[in-house]
Amino acid sequence: MDFGQFCPELILWDLDGTLVDSSLDLVRATNEAMRTLGYPDVDQAHFARMVGNGVRYLVSAALPAESREREKESAIEIFMEYYRSHIADKTRYFEGIPELLADLSVAHVIVSNKREDLCRLLVHALDSRTWFEEIVGGDTFLNRKPHPQPVLEMVKRFSADPSRVVMIGDSILDIESGLKAGVKTIGVTWGFGDPLENSEIRPDYVFRNVSEMADFLRQSCPRRV
Repeated sequence: MDFGQFCPELILWDLDGTLVDSSLDLVRATNEAMRTLGYPDVDQAHFARMVGNGVRYLVSAALPAESREREKESAIEIFMEYYRSHIADKTRYFEGIPELLADLSVAHVIVSNKREDLCRLLVHALDSRTWFEEIVGGDTFLNRKPHPQPVLEMVKRFSADPSRVVMIGDSILDIESGLKAGVKTIGVTWGFGDPLENSEIRPDYVFRNVSEMADFLRQSCPRRV
């Protein structure tokens, strides 16, 4: 499998579930809010379906449906206070990702639905800021994934040819955003989401593990000397 004549000049990466396994820290922060407000912990399997739309959605989805707006805001405040202090307690890059980022001589950009300040805080905590040319969060622009704006803005910023840009993510939100922006898409299945959940929105390529994707990209992208 290869891109044929395709040689990426810009790779856009989703963060949670694609680059990093942040599930334990996100679950702990969510459950800190639930316990403080007197609700039961979030089930790990249920949690996986809530990630991808940002903190507000994550925390709101963990609360009972009848929760009032004031309680949602309180839960978000509790989550944020805890998460900022524990953002990288257990979060790590998936095995093989750091080596791949260091090896490919192309621009790497994070395009996440997580708040931009949290994305930057996490990348800094993992001592990996120099790997990324830019970091885009869910609040960086007016629209977030699955809207194409975050992808289009990065294509414009880097004066990139859309045909030489690829969006990589574990969620259908990543794939839809990339396809709407007219760039190549790679769905990965080791994360929290399912890039194949919608039969009408299909990524160009799908990989089951980091090793296969790394081999694929190394064949298509220029390597650092």
